[in-house]
Amino acid sequence: MNEPVTATENLRSLPVENTRMVPHKGLFEPQIISGLCHQWLVYNDVSENSRRKYTQWLKSFAQWIRGQGIEEPVREDIIRYRDELAREKQPTTVNNYLRAVKSFYRFLETAGIRKDITRGIRAMKLEPGFRKGYLNEEQCAQVIETQTDEPAPDESEAARERQRLTRARNRALLILIMTTGLRTIEVRRADYGDIQIQGHSRILYVQGKGKSEKGQYVKIPDETWECLKVYLRMRGPLQARDPLFASVSNRDSGERLTTRSISRICKDALVKADLNSSRLTAHSLRHTSATLALKNGASVEQVQQVLRHANINTTMIYVHDIDREQNAAEDLVARAIFDELTPDSR
Repeated sequence: MNEPVTATENLRSLPVENTRMVPHKGLFEPQIISGLCHQWLVYNDVSENSRRKYTQWLKSFAQWIRGQGIEEPVREDIIRYRDELAREKQPTTVNNYLRAVKSFYRFLETAGIRKDITRGIRAMKLEPGFRKGYLNEEQCAQVIETQTDEPAPDESEAARERQRLTRARNRALLILIMTTGLRTIEVRRADYGDIQIQGHSRILYVQGKGKSEKGQYVKIPDETWECLKVYLRMRGPLQARDPLFASVSNRDSGERLTTRSISRICKDALVKADLNSSRLTAHSLRHTSATLALKNGASVEQVQQVLRHANINTTMIYVHDIDREQNAAEDLVARAIFDELTPDSR
């Protein structure tokens, strides 16, 4: 068995003569931060998807440092960076950027390069509850119906066929997320061969967020399967490892959809259904699935299992949101006041 590689050993290949003596001004120069960033991510053993995000967040900090003309950051600079981000970004996003900076500095201290100056710096306070909204049954139908338009008659036959395939794909994708609560990364990872029969149910094996294998599954309702079946038949013969949802563009036809493409498909459908809100995104469809399940009689434990929440307290947030929505206190107060007003003064 190979011995684990230490952070200091990982740093030997960096383009720096002596990493322990590198000043902060050098640390955040493009050619240096690139090497350090790579070693930091290798040391932390993060997934490819997380690696891209952490790289983006750390390089944003490095650009800010250089733009401010800071040679050696101190604790107050990190706080100022956090507060400047907070003026432009949502608290959750700010915390993601800050988490990357704090992790990077912990790595630098472990490697003996610099002291961790971020220790004890607080993240932005988040309000309890979800930051994304959800749809009611009527709104779900409106979103699905955005994918029923026929191609323009003046298009070529090939173009019309591609548009039909696109609409069939988007319709199936939207309905699948709404009815099973899949995340965009789970939709992206899904293969045609992940659809299986178990007992009397058709299921889809899922590789969840942060998971390395497809060990859990969601049940595909019959109505959802009918929509999926239309799309899959239009694609022709498929192999087990083929992506469940594929691109139809000329550039990468047949390739697996990216999470960004899946998010865009969902957002475009929401906008087309006149549901254009910053609180409504692809992830809102996951919230929609959980909320409608609870409203229609599913137990909290059933919803936890479908969404694959490790902690039931996460699922309980949906219950609290529903309770708040159904709380009629404001209406009772308004009714009491307006009942005392004369018709002319209302």
